[in-house]
Amino acid sequence: MKPINLKKLFMIHSWVGVITAILLFIVAFTGAIAVLSRPELKIWANPEIHQFESVPAVKITELVNEYHKKVPEDFAKNIHIYIPNGYQTHLLTILFESHDGDENYEEETAFAYEFDPITFELVNEYYGLAQAYYDNRKTDAPSFIGHFHADLHLGRPIGLILTGFLGLTLLVSTITGLFIHRQYLKELFTFRRKKGLDVLVSDAHKVMGIWGSLFYGVIGFTGAFLGLASVILLPAAAFVSFGGDQDKLVETFTVIPTPEISHKYLPTQLDSMIIETEQRYPKASIRNITVMAHNDANAEVYLSILGGEAVQTQLIQFKGNGEFVKSMSTLGDIPGVSIQVLNLLFPLHFGNFGGIFVKLLWTFLGLATALLPLSGMMMWLSKRTRGSNPSLSIVAYQRWNRVIIGSCGGLVLACVVLFPAQLILNYAVAGSLHNNYFGPLFFYTWLAWFALAVFPINYHRYLQLTVLVFSVACISVLPLNIMLSNSHAFMPNNHFITLVDLTFLVLGITSLVWGTKGINQRLKAKNTLRLEGQTA
Repeated sequence: MKPINLKKLFMIHSWVGVITAILLFIVAFTGAIAVLSRPELKIWANPEIHQFESVPAVKITELVNEYHKKVPEDFAKNIHIYIPNGYQTHLLTILFESHDGDENYEEETAFAYEFDPITFELVNEYYGLAQAYYDNRKTDAPSFIGHFHADLHLGRPIGLILTGFLGLTLLVSTITGLFIHRQYLKELFTFRRKKGLDVLVSDAHKVMGIWGSLFYGVIGFTGAFLGLASVILLPAAAFVSFGGDQDKLVETFTVIPTPEISHKYLPTQLDSMIIETEQRYPKASIRNITVMAHNDANAEVYLSILGGEAVQTQLIQFKGNGEFVKSMSTLGDIPGVSIQVLNLLFPLHFGNFGGIFVKLLWTFLGLATALLPLSGMMMWLSKRTRGSNPSLSIVAYQRWNRVIIGSCGGLVLACVVLFPAQLILNYAVAGSLHNNYFGPLFFYTWLAWFALAVFPINYHRYLQLTVLVFSVACISVLPLNIMLSNSHAFMPNNHFITLVDLTFLVLGITSLVWGTKGINQRLKAKNTLRLEGQTA
């Protein structure tokens, strides 16, 4: 490649990275947590489902039939059953919905009943607007972080557009970085740990960039599509094919159409459908069930399952009498390569295939994705402090490092403090009232830590303090869970909860050791190199 073209690529790579580095870190770090948020961390955060295995199919049928009698008949046309296995709710939920409202509401209205997943006692019931019910369901720490990753809590369309364009910048940085660093074999294994901090950061940036380039490209592309699809691509498709009518577009591709009501009674065989689905797909989990026209001769039932041999989420369609119809993707039974590619976007982005090993790999690579733009920005800043006529003064360099630590380190602390807070809220605050605490705790922690960057603190000490607080938050999870929870680590059949708590403990101890010793050693090494340079 010509030197002038290489220089242009380097300029694009540098400026795209510098401008979006902190935002990319924010999205990538929360994305790494979001990979494990459902179902793993959501199960950990909700003691009600610690011992949950499955809901008997017969029990689901009994509850639906019982509560069907308590709601107006129009609400039986559309019934949603949410299984509490860590994907959506922590309670067994049966929601009867009317798309046309009723005498009190003109919009979509719902009756919702929530049951304890072990005893099946009625815990909560709701009547009102359907959207209000969904908006006010109990959240938890991992779900809050997962939602923040999707749109930075800026809502639509701003949040989704921003995260979508950040996916594009990651894709551009990955491609330009591969062209710039062409000595792949040499740089794949070059990692000089005993050199100064600048050399360590440079080597880490190249190693992470080359080894994870395929992953970054996939995450960048899928993230861009998932962020931009509903706010840009969907209106564009509606404009081209349906004259701008988005409702018509959605109606055309609706996977679950409303059947015609026959008004002929025929019991809906929910239990046989659930049992058959479990037999057909023994390695998959049923996430939710949609019943259309319950107990009508034209009833149809759709079971949403995840796992097994299929990479993407599947819909299993039955007739009301229990007859199996077909399995299809959530986009419908539409042939074509393009539909197959679209089906792969979500599981590829979040690692929802191949079991826990793939998820852990995606989490590790997600953390590398977060560190990549950060290390690049550190290299860019460090380069401008060197030479006989540096463009960045030492004071400005330290200020920029404090900004990085305050914004990125503050985000890490804001995320990690939610986990011990989750245990305290489980003990002291009931149900959906949890929702009032996660937002303020997250954003105020982040803001308070970022505010420290204003003060002229030595940025190494600032980093050390950040690591120390992170360590304390992680280490506190295990003892808090033991003290405050009736379902905690080391209890019989709570192996998964024990594993999560011990993981927090190991993370906390490891970061504490590195924070107290490693940073000091790097600081001494950097000062020694500077003194040697001045002596020479």
